[in-house]
Amino acid sequence: MLQLALPDGSRPEIVVSRRARRTIGIRVLDGRIELAAHARVPLSMLQRVLDEKRDWIWRHWQRQQALLLARAAAPQAVCLQGRPLALLCEPARPAGAALTDDALRVGGTAGDVRAQVAHFLFCQAAEVFPRHLRRLAPLAARAPGQLLLSSARTRWGSCHRDGRIRLNWRLIQAPPTILDYVIAHELAHLRHMNHSPAFWQETGRLYPDWRTARAWLRRQGESLFDFG
Repeated sequence: MLQLALPDGSRPEIVVSRRARRTIGIRVLDGRIELAAHARVPLSMLQRVLDEKRDWIWRHWQRQQALLLARAAAPQAVCLQGRPLALLCEPARPAGAALTDDALRVGGTAGDVRAQVAHFLFCQAAEVFPRHLRRLAPLAARAPGQLLLSSARTRWGSCHRDGRIRLNWRLIQAPPTILDYVIAHELAHLRHMNHSPAFWQETGRLYPDWRTARAWLRRQGESLFDFG
């Protein structure tokens, strides 16, 4: 059984996901540590990686705990396509969210605010994402299939071999360039169902500034999980 003691005495849950991949991935998400590794990688090696990455995990753990505390408080703002909006809770208004020039007004009880904001963002994603996909799809190696919205906690998107593409609806909060990068990433899988150098070359053909967008997601991605 894998274990890791952090400086504050915490012993977070460690989840191992077995996938066909060459490297070992580490994520700190929702108060737990997730490891992704090939089925042939022994637990002893995974434990060694945990021990070697302890300082890195601790830094991300601290940031994760701060985000969890912030989420427990009443939200004050939300972003829509990278644009910050004040979040105004108005209990006297009927339940629902209404967008104005610089604010999102949410009616109903305060305890339901996050759910209503998540529903609003989901609906916005359902409207906006297809437009972005239609714009980028002609550049792809082959036509994509059905577009679906995802609520995944560990993936921004996925591409099935039959061409179906899933995009995480939370990306509606990010700047449009970030959404375009994730779409390009999934469209690149229509030619290469892996993450080989050829895949990244194809991603670069579809979206040249992919490195900047990927770095943004690595720095800011956790903040997109404030709702839903």
